[in-house]
Amino acid sequence: MNLLKPITHALETKPTNFQASNTMSTLINEELRLDGAFHPNLGGVTHGGMSNHYPMTILSLQGLGASDEQIKTFRTMWPRHRARMREDLGLVDSHLVQADNWIEFIGQPRYLMEFRRVFLNGLETNLTHQRYIAMVLGVMQDGLPMGLFHPMIKLSFACLHGDKGLIADALAYMAIRYFDLYQSDLRQPTQSNYSGAQEQEPPVESMSAQQNWQLISRTTDQLLLQTPMDLWQRGSLHISERLCAQSGFQAAALVSGFEINNENLEVSMEQISLCALRLYLFEPALTTLHAVTSVQALADLTKKSEAGSASQAVFVQLWRRYWIWLTALYVEKGAPLQLPEIDPAVQTEIDDTDWPLLAAQTLQYTEVHLIKMVYSCKWLYEQVNSNPLYKLAAMNIVKQGNAHPRSVYGLLS
Repeated sequence: MNLLKPITHALETKPTNFQASNTMSTLINEELRLDGAFHPNLGGVTHGGMSNHYPMTILSLQGLGASDEQIKTFRTMWPRHRARMREDLGLVDSHLVQADNWIEFIGQPRYLMEFRRVFLNGLETNLTHQRYIAMVLGVMQDGLPMGLFHPMIKLSFACLHGDKGLIADALAYMAIRYFDLYQSDLRQPTQSNYSGAQEQEPPVESMSAQQNWQLISRTTDQLLLQTPMDLWQRGSLHISERLCAQSGFQAAALVSGFEINNENLEVSMEQISLCALRLYLFEPALTTLHAVTSVQALADLTKKSEAGSASQAVFVQLWRRYWIWLTALYVEKGAPLQLPEIDPAVQTEIDDTDWPLLAAQTLQYTEVHLIKMVYSCKWLYEQVNSNPLYKLAAMNIVKQGNAHPRSVYGLLS
């Protein structure tokens, strides 16, 4: 179904000062401009609703080297109805939300149009966009996983393009999805009394992310005693979100000895990103896939921040919250003591498979999660850590034509 006609109709009532990117084709710029008429969730339902993956997938395709013809093929195959904000949902800007009071309205979906205006004005009146973005993210940091990180992913792609309207749209999406999942102040390192810390083998000052999880794996029963039994009858996403507010999980994730700070942020990004990827390889599920696509978005935005600045300090806080959520997901997936490693027998095959080939194979498909996951693996491999596990994950995806491979080839049993 070709949605170009209804998209064009929707834009008749949406003035825009869209700034095209000179690094992207006219087609891509136009598709992103037209998409601005639609709600970031497909039906305009913000809690439990499905995300509008269309603009994010367009930019993933662009990042994988898609031609305009391949972009058009994806457009014609896009199966979803998208809700127009004005015509279908009746959203209007009453100018109730302003720059000095917007914090009071976060978490309320009906103010989406107002948030867009406030954030766009903020971007236009602040000389340093990254500082303004960091300020807004700092306010909403406790809602980081909401929407399974789609607002963060949307923001990363918007910054990749550069249009202020796209960036404002992403920040507004984060504002309407906001919910405090942590219910505590995590600004200072947790000096944990988590008893599992007494059993750790590495020196307390040098614990890695993986060693942190190994410690948790040996003491999971202690954590589970602190959680309501009925919680574990719910879905994976609900469980991981609820566990973020548990003081025991916060203490375990930020245990003394594993600190995320300005000085070690780059190393922490490498370790945490790889933990997310290995958890996905352990169980290629929807939640673990989004752990990877979101960690890529967070890493991208972090790399755009100013080293040692107040902006980067905000990203330290975001990484702490991401790590708490990822640790909760790790426990929900069974807290495996050992995460996947590459079978040495396939190392040569991995080395001989290059990213241009994997990208070309990915462009044969139109499934959004498949495209986005390969894009994220490629980006993390090139920009954060060239661990061959990222390449192996992409190889499994394109071989099976499935973002959630039924079995993962090339790993030690």
